[in-house]
Amino acid sequence: MTLREYIKILNDFAEENPEKLDMQVITSSDDEGNGYNLIHYSPSKGYYDLGEFYGENDDDEYSPDEINAVCVN
Repeated sequence: MTLREYIKILNDFAEENPEKLDMQVITSSDDEGNGYNLIHYSPSKGYYDLGEFYGENDDDEYSPDEINAVCVN
């Protein structure tokens, strides 16, 4: 899913459920609901490859042109 698609889904959800806008936001650890966590961090951009994410301020070796993902938590 792209960030654009995700924002559209969130905006549609907020429009349909305005009373939910002040509720906590959580993430699921997998599609079976085996664990849940609160979102603690602002989105960050970085490089994602093979299940690993490297934030743009990490000391890993990739160029700004290789930034390909947004981490939402």
